[in-house]
Amino acid sequence: MQILPLGTQDFRTIRENNYIYVDKTKYLHEMITSGRIYFLSRPRRFGKSLLLNTLKELFKGNKQLFEGLHIYDKWDWNVKYPVIHLDLSVDSGSSEKLESSLIWSLDSISQDFDIILSAPDLQSRFKELIIKLNKTYNQKVVVLVDEYDIPIIDNINNLKLAESNREILQNFYRALKTMDEYIRFIFITGVSKFANVSIFSALNNPTDITLDNKFATICGYTQEELEEYFSEYISKLAEELSLSYDDVLEKIKYWYDGYSWDGGNSVYNPQSTMTAFNRLNFNNYWFKTGTPRFLIDFMKLYDIKHILEPVITDESSFDSFDIEDISEIGLLFQTGYLTVKKLQLIDEEREYTLAIPNNEVKNSTLKHLLNIYTKYPDYDLFRLIKEMKKQLLNLNGIPLENNFKKLLANIPYQLHIQDEHYYHSLLLTWLQLLGFDIKAEDNINKGRIDAVLTEKNTVIIAEFKYSKLKEIKANEWIPVKTPQQLLEKAKNQIHKKEYYQKYYGKKIILLQAAFAAKDVKTHLKLLDSY
Repeated sequence: MQILPLGTQDFRTIRENNYIYVDKTKYLHEMITSGRIYFLSRPRRFGKSLLLNTLKELFKGNKQLFEGLHIYDKWDWNVKYPVIHLDLSVDSGSSEKLESSLIWSLDSISQDFDIILSAPDLQSRFKELIIKLNKTYNQKVVVLVDEYDIPIIDNINNLKLAESNREILQNFYRALKTMDEYIRFIFITGVSKFANVSIFSALNNPTDITLDNKFATICGYTQEELEEYFSEYISKLAEELSLSYDDVLEKIKYWYDGYSWDGGNSVYNPQSTMTAFNRLNFNNYWFKTGTPRFLIDFMKLYDIKHILEPVITDESSFDSFDIEDISEIGLLFQTGYLTVKKLQLIDEEREYTLAIPNNEVKNSTLKHLLNIYTKYPDYDLFRLIKEMKKQLLNLNGIPLENNFKKLLANIPYQLHIQDEHYYHSLLLTWLQLLGFDIKAEDNINKGRIDAVLTEKNTVIIAEFKYSKLKEIKANEWIPVKTPQQLLEKAKNQIHKKEYYQKYYGKKIILLQAAFAAKDVKTHLKLLDSY
């Protein structure tokens, strides 16, 4: 069996050491022959670095590495280009560190080419490197920039530093603006597209192939690629789990497929898929390695509906954003938590339907959100999930209520904010984790149901109520309404507006939950027993 290239982004290492390489060179050939300056956004751990490394070896003319690949007989191997390959995963904890790291990167590249740089500042040094490479090798230069945005997004919680880093990058990339006569090809990758970073304006708007259907599968594995390159690993996983080949394929698809940038072509997460093959088990592998750390803090501010339900928007919502005004939908899309599930033209404008890609992203995200809301320990979540789902389906109301209280008990006092949305999000997150299909705020002819949960032939209609608190002494608060009063209000609302009418013919469970600070009451009954 060929070796899984887990953690290996070096094209030469992969090709020389019997690692699996999923051939993406047809896309590289398409790019190079139809344009000169490109930008690609994809989530972390999606193969962008390997893509740039492949381009580097291609332009350097290392023919032996490409034997058997799509581009092998379509490339002029007699022409070799000097390549500047910059990885912006550098120390950016201060503007001084960022600038010195970039200077070091340029000096390191110049040493590889036996070139001495003497320009005094960062931008001039970059220009000097390009010009000297061109004159020394009598050939135009190729510039590859990997993770161009990391110095910004890794410091997005510190706007002053993020802005300072942005200015340094803007000045740095501006060096490319007047270098057309020296440059053959530019390719830039990142997670996010920031509108005000001059890598776009200075280059006269590079061709952004992020949403281009011709390049929709340039990163990640298509279904055909999965079965062609990993068939032995699929068989091995099937044997380990005592499943058929086809059953394992369905499970891999459920866990790791579903990413799309054009609404038509979908791909598997390469990191997670290979990790499942390596560990012979299905689990959430991507969240810890693929989640930018700044997103962890931003998540607690998000509307949970954007994660639970599809979002319909236009391209402007997620195409790019400013540091000071980060689009919630755009950020979730560009970091891989939402993906394009459908694309259609409405009055000649593109309308995108965005949703969570797959079970891995959904499960790990919901668990993390629950941890944000409740501080409930991760190690105990699995047991509690199984326990509460049984209680809900078996109508064990008192144990269910006690478990809700356990969740709330871990919330620090200062987080018990007077906001009904907070408790709705908490409860919706938890119910989604239990494995139900969920629709939040389901509109019917007589009103709006807080949530409808379905599983096979069972429907759970949920109504949530929340009581604001009033202060009776310094730092002593009591709810304006008691949980029992809230439950009665929820129950009456369900029956008055006949929320269950459209679900007749199924097993219907009615759930009411009332929150008053850390006190919670639930009411759980079959519809026929009211």
